[in-house]
Amino acid sequence: MKRKLLIAATSFMMASSVCGKDFDVLTKDFQPWGNTQFDMEGMKITWTQKWQGGGWWLAQDCSEYESARIEFQEVLPMDVVFIVIYSAKDERNEKLKSKVTIPAGKKEAAIMLDITYKKSIDGLGISGSKPGTVCVKSLVLEEMKR
Repeated sequence: MKRKLLIAATSFMMASSVCGKDFDVLTKDFQPWGNTQFDMEGMKITWTQKWQGGGWWLAQDCSEYESARIEFQEVLPMDVVFIVIYSAKDERNEKLKSKVTIPAGKKEAAIMLDITYKKSIDGLGISGSKPGTVCVKSLVLEEMKR
């Protein structure tokens, strides 16, 4: 009996380390910029002009995560840029970023976090290529698979 319990406990611990805990970024406050409007209840973001945006500010060590993934409730009506903003700066004193353009008609995207700079991530942001509304379904930092 003890042996079976030990095997079960070991299996559970191994599965737990492989299936790590992702971080739900939507628990952080959204900070709009420009004329962006945000409805917390429906996670609805509305842009009244092109290339407006906003983001979720983290200011934390994200070393245990390997990627950031965003999913929308419906396919996008316009291109959206999804950005990871690092605390580190380049030679022009501008913050380093990783970004991906999610084309209209798609619902999700992921960005691999830069292994050198993920120790200090300022936040995650999105920006719309034209006026319109999107509803975020999920936004997570995905833990590294061991």
